[in-house]
Amino acid sequence: MLRKSKLLAATAALSLAFPTAACAQEAETEIEPVETTEEVEADVQAQTDKTISERRAQLLAEATEALSETQKAITALEEENTQEALDALAVATGKLELILARDPGLSLAPVDVSIVERDVLTTPEAVRELRDEIEELTDEGRLQEARRLIAGLASEIVIRTANLPLLTYPDAIKLAAAQLDRGEEELAVRTLNTALSTIVVTEATVPLPMLRAEASVDAARALLDEAGGVTTLSDEQKDQIATHLGAARTQLEMAEALGYEAGDARDELDDDIEQLEEQIEAGEESDSLFDSIERQFNSLKDRLTT
Repeated sequence: MLRKSKLLAATAALSLAFPTAACAQEAETEIEPVETTEEVEADVQAQTDKTISERRAQLLAEATEALSETQKAITALEEENTQEALDALAVATGKLELILARDPGLSLAPVDVSIVERDVLTTPEAVRELRDEIEELTDEGRLQEARRLIAGLASEIVIRTANLPLLTYPDAIKLAAAQLDRGEEELAVRTLNTALSTIVVTEATVPLPMLRAEASVDAARALLDEAGGVTTLSDEQKDQIATHLGAARTQLEMAEALGYEAGDARDELDDDIEQLEEQIEAGEESDSLFDSIERQFNSLKDRLTT
């Protein structure tokens, strides 16, 4: 699930567009929460941290430096230091040329990444009831009331990546340098601010119910491994595993209720988890089914985040 938008603010707003904190927590809507264990939530947080680390590893140092040098040039011009501005633009141009020489087909150069988390603490049944209410409101033309209800129906992490558009940004930097050579400082500042306003933000959304469902299955498998196999499980461990697998199925139901996933893929995953519950209750070995479920989760996450 990938969307693109432009940040239309210039230099003053640019720092707000790229928060240095890895994760911003938005307001939660609370209705009859579905409980998850601390272990599961810790696993979800670990997956989130891993995601942000992987995305940060993909940032291009040259592009980040080119952006920094552009801002430095604007600051220099505000202080009427034309030579310092020209030097900064020369560095920026060199960094951009390095990127294009290395990968001529690259259209977007990532310079920053952040994660926003939105969550709704409720049950699948409550979500479905709210969806019915929203449908009634839209049928009656009460769109603003429906919009406020829809706004709370999100349980996700949104990975935002800021990118320099390489089809236009390098030319803008060169144009600003030429304008400075002609003594057109004010025009150069406008050119640079326009270039900054065309930074492209891409967003990839990862549903939290899907991560929680996977983490619940992982917790069930960890208990099984700890016991040394299904035949040596105590009644208490069986109950704990059943609780984790039941929570996984509830989270899949939540993902469907919120509109993140439905259809055959979700149904097959739910059926396999139900079969897993039956196998463990019957004392049957289930490693192959655990492996199959893990592959299905990976496939779903790959599809939902593209």
